Amino acid sequence: MTAADGRPADGRPAEVAARLAALREILDRRGGATAFLVARRNFSWLTAGGVNHIVLASEAGEAGILVSRDEAVVIAPNIEARRVADEELAGTGFAVDAVDWWGAGGIADEARRRGGAKLLDDAALEEDLEGLRSRLSAFDQARLAHLGREATRAVEASVAEAQPGMTEAELVTDLQCRLGDMRAPVLLAAADDRIVKYRHPLPTPNPMRRRVMLILVGERWGLHVAVTRFREFEPPNDDLRGRIAAVGEVQAALHEASRPGATLGEAFAAGQAAYARTGYPDEWKLHHQGGTIAYRGRERVARPGDATPIVDGMAFAWNPSITGAKVEETFILEPDGGRRIVTRGE
Repeated sequence: MTAADGRPADGRPAEVAARLAALREILDRRGGATAFLVARRNFSWLTAGGVNHIVLASEAGEAGILVSRDEAVVIAPNIEARRVADEELAGTGFAVDAVDWWGAGGIADEARRRGGAKLLDDAALEEDLEGLRSRLSAFDQARLAHLGREATRAVEASVAEAQPGMTEAELVTDLQCRLGDMRAPVLLAAADDRIVKYRHPLPTPNPMRRRVMLILVGERWGLHVAVTRFREFEPPNDDLRGRIAAVGEVQAALHEASRPGATLGEAFAAGQAAYARTGYPDEWKLHHQGGTIAYRGRERVARPGDATPIVDGMAFAWNPSITGAKVEETFILEPDGGRRIVTRGE
């Protein structure tokens, strides 16, 4: 079901209840500890889409969730408490307790006072929480699919409107205007020779002449999608066409190897083999290849030998590149091994 604006209909209270139960199981295994989660990724996951940050570049938010066997309450500075309660947590069942913003220690001290000696923070729980965040429920999958469609439409519209002479910075500004309430933790652009030189090209006043690359990691509800698109203003030469074809083969190998029962390391090895098979055996060393994506831009960046099990419900954003060429899509892994690519058209 969808809401009037086309977004997935809300089943949020049930999601929150299930996530609290999962977290409490972890706490039980830790001997009845109490958790205090302030990291943006964990706040958004546990609240099924709430946002606790003000500064976009921060890993931690302004409000945190204290969870024990009998309690789940959000602690926030009095500056933020009302908005968080009204706009981020409405209908979730979380109470919000305010602390004075000028008090020494702030929300962390209040959490320690309530949580006692067995208080566990985001870092202490990260190994368990990463696995929970990374396997998306049907609720999250519907949201991710919607987010992927919107992000892709915005990127492709900006690239389609690009013209020689426009600068990279102007292209990124155009994209930002198309994103609405979608946040963009990563916005990269490069034209011409900068595509060859840099894997992570921050946009500059450099004008486009022959070609341009536009990269977006978009975020809403705490969920992330990643997509890269190119525009060729002139026909690519034979060498570039070969590189584009080769990086597509690497992407296909990575996607095919991302199947339930495999590991991230096995998928990575399939990508390495594809690089070698297409004549570019060392290009994987020049840039990370991506990995799982959910409540972080990458929940886990895959590396050689990574033993992380691949399970259905995970989302992936592999981003193989060969100098001058790159591909990147976001997909959800289905139980039968099928891949639902959420960044390709309707």
